[in-house]
Order: sequence, then structure tokens, then C-alpha cells
Amino acid sequence: MSLEEMLLRSELKREDAVSGEVDRLLEAVRRRLQDASHVDIYPETRLEQAYHAILGCSLIALRTLGLRLTDRRGHHIVALESLADTLGIPSGRIDYYQTLRALRNRDIYTGDSHISPTQANEAVEEATKLASDLAEWLKARSESRHSF
Repeated sequence: MSLEEMLLRSELKREDAVSGEVDRLLEAVRRRLQDASHVDIYPETRLEQAYHAILGCSLIALRTLGLRLTDRRGHHIVALESLADTLGIPSGRIDYYQTLRALRNRDIYTGDSHISPTQANEAVEEATKLASDLAEWLKARSESRHSF
């Protein structure tokens, strides 16, 4: 679903970011990635931190474009789906993020999830890759604003 469709469905609204907001969100993503990288903590915790870094990347892209999620049920799903239009993330990667969301939810709300170290490592790798994609996107946007 496109950003315009998300706006029409009232899943997103237009709202400019306030001063320093994107920088604070970027710092939160950095901290989450750093926490997720500690192999001595539980895999469930690492996966949750990686997921929140991924979610943070999606929020940063939206806020950079002057968009904000609305407080509707399923807003995490919308945030992750928005990555297709903001950063051009392919559907297979977005499906993986949705899988992480489901694993995280199952672990948090039912305690019925077992996350392996391999799953945690994969989540951290993907979160790190998305953060890199976001950094390149932000840099390209910045350069395009300053070119003549």
C-alpha cells in the first residue's frame, strides 16, 4: 500500500518533524542496535531490540517526509509497510520484518516464543542493514537539497 493510500485510510497524517526529533530517533536506533549486538543477553531481548531498531528506521523515514503514524490499531504494521515507499525496501524484507513483529508480540504477550541465537543474529544483521540503507537515503536526500 502506498503512502498516499495510507494517508487516505487515516493510517498516516501530515505533520512536520519538530527540531531535533529525527536526531533523537536516530540516536535511539543506534542504542537499540548496540544493545541488540550484545551476544551475552537473551536472544529474545536481542530480537526485540533489533525489531525496535527496524521500527525506528521506518519512523525516521516517515518523519523526514513530514508524515506521522496515527494512533490506530496495527500502526506497527503500517510503519513497516511504509518502508516500501520511503526507502524502497523490497516486499521480501518487509515480510521478514512482519515476521519479527509477530515473534516479538508472541514473546511479549504470551511468553510462548522461543528465539534461537541464530534468529537473534539474523534480526540484528537485518536491522543493521536497514539502518545503513536509511543512512544512505538520508544522505542522498541531504545532498539533493544542497545541489544546484
